[in-house]
Amino acid sequence: MVRLVRFVGLVIQSILIQFLHVFGLVAFLIAMALGYFRLPSWLVPIVGIICGVIADKFIDQSEVVGILEKAASANMRGGFLVIVYIVIVAVGYVVGGYSRQMLQRRKIAQAAPTAPTPAPQPSPAPKQPQKRKRGGSSKG
Repeated sequence: MVRLVRFVGLVIQSILIQFLHVFGLVAFLIAMALGYFRLPSWLVPIVGIICGVIADKFIDQSEVVGILEKAASANMRGGFLVIVYIVIVAVGYVVGGYSRQMLQRRKIAQAAPTAPTPAPQPSPAPKQPQKRKRGGSSKG
């Protein structure tokens, strides 16, 4: 259990480093676009792996190493960076899908009140009850 908590903490710290380095933010925005435009979810791990490999091979992270040393040393391992980017892309995909849903709900909510509503009609005056004659014959 302790190892799991440490691993999650290390992943969160690495995500922070990737966002500070801006490439993590770019991957997050790409994933949001995937989710918003309802592209297939099987693209999430593919984009995560591609972004992780690009970050590992081509991006110099020496500027942000001093911030979080443990996470920075873990980021030097390519496999860990791929896991980090899969998490970033998965969260971005879900956020993009929810943002599309929220936008559609807002459009529906705004469209409903704009329809013209009929003017309220006055209620008819209450009828007075008719009085019956109590005695005598029913012939009149």
